[in-house]
Amino acid sequence: MAESRQLEAQLRETAEKLLREKNVSLFVGYEKASLPFRTTPLLLTKTEEAPRLVWNPFCNANLSVYLPRLFLAPADARAAKAAPAPPRVGVVLKGCDSRAVAVLLQEKQVRRENLVLVGIHCPGIVDRRKAEKALGEHQALGAGEDGGGNIRVVVEDGTESTLRREDVLADACLECRSPAPALHDILLGAPGEAARTGTARPGTARTRTAEFESRPLEARWAGFQEVIARCIRCNACRQACPLCYCKTCIFEQNRPRWIGPGTDPSDLALYHLIRAFHLAGRCTECGACERACPMGIDVRLLARKLSAEVEDLYGYRPGESVEATPVLSSFALDDPQDFVTEP
Repeated sequence: MAESRQLEAQLRETAEKLLREKNVSLFVGYEKASLPFRTTPLLLTKTEEAPRLVWNPFCNANLSVYLPRLFLAPADARAAKAAPAPPRVGVVLKGCDSRAVAVLLQEKQVRRENLVLVGIHCPGIVDRRKAEKALGEHQALGAGEDGGGNIRVVVEDGTESTLRREDVLADACLECRSPAPALHDILLGAPGEAARTGTARPGTARTRTAEFESRPLEARWAGFQEVIARCIRCNACRQACPLCYCKTCIFEQNRPRWIGPGTDPSDLALYHLIRAFHLAGRCTECGACERACPMGIDVRLLARKLSAEVEDLYGYRPGESVEATPVLSSFALDDPQDFVTEP
């Protein structure tokens, strides 16, 4: 708790200084939410607003999702000439968030000279669904950290409960191999034990992927359909993803219409399959899609599988280096092409 408060103080001081010295015109961070286990994104333009910034285990949003929108150029050439200069933006980044920014830079969706990246060593964030489940019949009224970094919760009868942090960490954090932001201009905090070794449980993502792959083909398809059957096509997973930035999404095209807007099983399957392949070799596995899903669907199921395939075939992990050539932008004569041959 002391470490989080220290980081929070450093973050507020950093944002206030950047805004005061006109190094940024906008600072993107987190502020306290009205509900437990949550924070909300905060966009600051004034120095006096800096005390609203917070840093705690509930800062789960991937704030890089705002960046493509902030630098979106007008479609009309005449309007583009009259448009004001793009802002200089400061943004708070965890390890997975910084890798998403690296992909956005590779794909020229943001300008490096217009960014001030404030990295924070991340020990993992809380999955509110796990926390709520751990409380059983009790309802949380408030939550915070205790001195040991565990989660202290006040429930409806006024009593307090303590949840072990490792029991309520998000799955994406348990599988994370790079909790420290590699891409940053300012780095806050020192790497604790979690940041030095990674919060990952060795092989967690591969184990879950391998278990799914071990089933017969028909069982895999049935399992996939069962997983996505709860989908209500709200598009929350798409909106939360920093790499779903297309100006016109294929799911919203009607000339031609590639996919229906409803929850027909075939439309659901196409929606999730197309998203997964669109993110192949790009997804940084931040888990924003899964956290945003109101139905609690394991949206990352296919993303984990494709990430493992890309790493095994090409030794490439998205977002580790801005200078690296994206895997789908490179070509070699000796590339494996088993996927285009008969088994």
